[in-house]
Amino acid sequence: MQPLKVEAFLTDGRVATSDLYLPLDSMLAWSWIFEHRPELLAKTTSGLEGEIYHPPIPLKRIGDDDNWYYACSFACGKPVGERTNYWHKRFDAQHAETYADFEGRREKVNTSAGRYKNYRMPVVTYLIAKLTWYCVGDAQEIEYLLSNITHIGKKRSQGYGEIREWTVTPSDVDKSHLRPIPSDAGTDVLAIRPPYWERSNHMLVTWPEGCEELACFAERG
Repeated sequence: MQPLKVEAFLTDGRVATSDLYLPLDSMLAWSWIFEHRPELLAKTTSGLEGEIYHPPIPLKRIGDDDNWYYACSFACGKPVGERTNYWHKRFDAQHAETYADFEGRREKVNTSAGRYKNYRMPVVTYLIAKLTWYCVGDAQEIEYLLSNITHIGKKRSQGYGEIREWTVTPSDVDKSHLRPIPSDAGTDVLAIRPPYWERSNHMLVTWPEGCEELACFAERG
């Protein structure tokens, strides 16, 4: 394994995300499961017999016990714009008979709750042409797993976060530490490894020097 720089060049630069963390190890874990254990994708916890499953992705692991994490940075880059879009769901009264069958009874459609509720939901998007990650791993295996990743962020089915090209190249410097690091002296609580939504992976963390390169800090400033 060696220090690497992984770059994602976006088609139109629109990424739907609330925080811009966009951890690469999470994407590699999903891709490995997609390739080798696709039946786990149907499980809410991606687990076996109640335990979280950690696929053998081609990244160096750091630490032991419950504090281990991958030598893989969060996304680096500087967004040039931020925008909030909205998606809507509306009950189509004109064609109600297509969507609701009351079997001849007279009923009232409730659009404020339940199945036919109307929605207006915000989607935060950032404009960024390229995202960069630093990691220590196997370049060939990472390239292979990234071939399954065509979009990044949320609302991918609506065209956000489309990846035009991935590149994986050797890095002269190891910046894989640009990420939250578990520490009892930490002031933030974040997940340190995938799956990042799993509560047991959340713990106190610190941010090392140099994290101003991270996209999540660029959007804060």
